[in-house]
Amino acid sequence: MMKLSVVIPTYNRSKLLSYTLASLVSQSNSNFEVIVVDDGGSDDSRQVCELFKDKLNLRYIWQKDDGFRAGKARNLGLYAAEGDYIVFIDTGVLLQKDAIDKHIEIHENSKFPTVCIGYVYGFEISNEKIEEIEPHLKDKNTEQLISMMEDLNALDIRQSLYDEFGYNISSWPAPFDLFWTCHVSAERKELIKSGAFDESFNSWGGEDVDLGIRLFMNNNKFVVDRGLCSVHWPHEKEVSDKAEEANSAAMRIHDKYNIWQTSFYSVPIEDKIFSLNKSIFLNAEHM
Repeated sequence: MMKLSVVIPTYNRSKLLSYTLASLVSQSNSNFEVIVVDDGGSDDSRQVCELFKDKLNLRYIWQKDDGFRAGKARNLGLYAAEGDYIVFIDTGVLLQKDAIDKHIEIHENSKFPTVCIGYVYGFEISNEKIEEIEPHLKDKNTEQLISMMEDLNALDIRQSLYDEFGYNISSWPAPFDLFWTCHVSAERKELIKSGAFDESFNSWGGEDVDLGIRLFMNNNKFVVDRGLCSVHWPHEKEVSDKAEEANSAAMRIHDKYNIWQTSFYSVPIEDKIFSLNKSIFLNAEHM
């Protein structure tokens, strides 16, 4: 019986996809499947997947390019999956070799339905820094890349929150705000019971946290494991106003659920990256 399915949405990033798939070949546990869902790309991602089919239990699904449809792509993977647990990762995220084992262990040892937040190195390396370090990345396995990211202090972008408020995120007021599909897992039946991704989100940001709220409302326990490591392969980022898109998504989420936690999306904090939990911790007692 299939224990776990890894769902990877992709769009015209075949080189990064190959790095992600190579990290899955190296996993210490082989009782999992991989579902790559192509959101209408036109590159050679299908051919890349073909190269890995003798090394992985892998399926490739293509959907027509109709704009940004990451939520629909993930839903296609979710409903096609046969595993009890679903790991969502982004194209360009490489898993440490024991990651699949750790995901399964966390879910099977939990007394409650659990959402597991992975640790992602290198997410916010600047384009300038990428040019400097890129020549040194080749031929390194994931463990070597993690060591390199430690040396660069390229930690998970949420590390400052963990330092300030601790790793017991189930005690945080809004752990769902950490539900980022760059590396996260949950029970398949819980994802479906919670309604899966809202496919009406058609710009960057929001669809993952939106599902996180519903998992939270359905009494899933949120945990983060500092040893459940992955690396976001450094690559140049598109120049776009993601902050504005994220803010728009946050306001939409509050209008949709209107719970006390989401009301704090409108309360600014002086941080580079907005955190709903930090906004609550800093401002709740004054309101």
